[in-house]
Amino acid sequence: MSERLRHLQRQQALLREHLAWIDAEIVRETVPVVPVISETPPATERPPAVTLATSAAPAAPSALADADALIERYASDERQNPDDIRRGCLLFFIGGLVVIAIIVAAIWFGYYR
Repeated sequence: MSERLRHLQRQQALLREHLAWIDAEIVRETVPVVPVISETPPATERPPAVTLATSAAPAAPSALADADALIERYASDERQNPDDIRRGCLLFFIGGLVVIAIIVAAIWFGYYR
């Protein structure tokens, strides 16, 4: 599998996760808020909003599960990709050598010529 294809699939998984989150937020915002007028104090512990939004949206949990499965599938490639690590180290090393060469050339031509 090419590097570009893996990168595109990782991006697709991230977009699916983001869309599932947006769907859950839309559902959470569209749930009508009914004002409660009572003399009893409100409960001190409230369930998290994510739990309410997830339970209210039938499509969101399946989308979240799909996104989670895709993220787990490609997360290992992201963490354990020695080619990218090797390429980054090599570029960092070459960049350091170039910077050192520029500094040495600037000192040589600035002070000794």
